Amino acid sequence: MKKAKFFILIWLVMSAVRLSGQEKSTDIVEVYVEQDGHRYLLNNNTVKINRKPFTLVFVFKQPDRYNGIYINTSFVSRYFKLYPSEAIPDFRYLPQKVLSEYKFNPNNEIKVHPEFFQYWGYDGKRNWFKFNKIEKKNGRLIGYRVVEHLNLADKNQILRVEDNRFPLFMFFTVLEKSEGKFTPHKEVVRFKGKIKFR
Repeated sequence: MKKAKFFILIWLVMSAVRLSGQEKSTDIVEVYVEQDGHRYLLNNNTVKINRKPFTLVFVFKQPDRYNGIYINTSFVSRYFKLYPSEAIPDFRYLPQKVLSEYKFNPNNEIKVHPEFFQYWGYDGKRNWFKFNKIEKKNGRLIGYRVVEHLNLADKNQILRVEDNRFPLFMFFTVLEKSEGKFTPHKEVVRFKGKIKFR
């Protein structure tokens, strides 16, 4: 019993040391859920909202360094359950696991898939993004993504938010772009959020 407690203590200390070198998620990007004029912070929180359309708001605090984010949204909690010290499965292939989307989010949707990701970022040279709109304010980049539909990508089905009965498990990660073409990206920060509907 003492050995088990000792190993648990060592594991906790090592995890704390490993994470102490990382920036907090809110130093990089804050993600909010907005509905009916109210805004709720989603970073490592559970947010309860009404079963109707909402907006995801991304506030990039260091847009010159980080102006994009990988998101997995699903009805199951595969990525959501990862511990901060656990590697993302198939991490080196993460950019290849991004679902294709139209720019400017014309269908007001979010894709739901247990395995694949979306990448929402901003290309200032081409004024290209997958948000509905972008604002630049006080040195920050703010992206707004309206969600009226859930695109169940693995089932080839579109579901209105009003018709959904399940919580959304959301896993977010920001990656540092690597110098080498074949070098895996470095994970800068990760966090999660859960949206429950009432």
